[in-house]
Amino acid sequence: MNLLKLKEFTQDYLIYLYQPEGRGDWGEILYAFDEEKAEITKRASENSTWHDNHAIVKVEECVKKKNLPLELTNAWY
Repeated sequence: MNLLKLKEFTQDYLIYLYQPEGRGDWGEILYAFDEEKAEITKRASENSTWHDNHAIVKVEECVKKKNLPLELTNAWY
């Protein structure tokens, strides 16, 4: 599970913070609109590659759907 919060939004990019399992320091994901992809710019302290990948996919999905919530919980099983 990841918690995500929209930190910054401009015409060129957006930044979401993500926190795996609701613990530790937040990481950052940058989505560049011209490249149409998201990338981790700062890894969260309590993370794994699994959490990173889910956070990236969720941010890309939100952009594709043109639905950018201020906060969301991304859970999977």
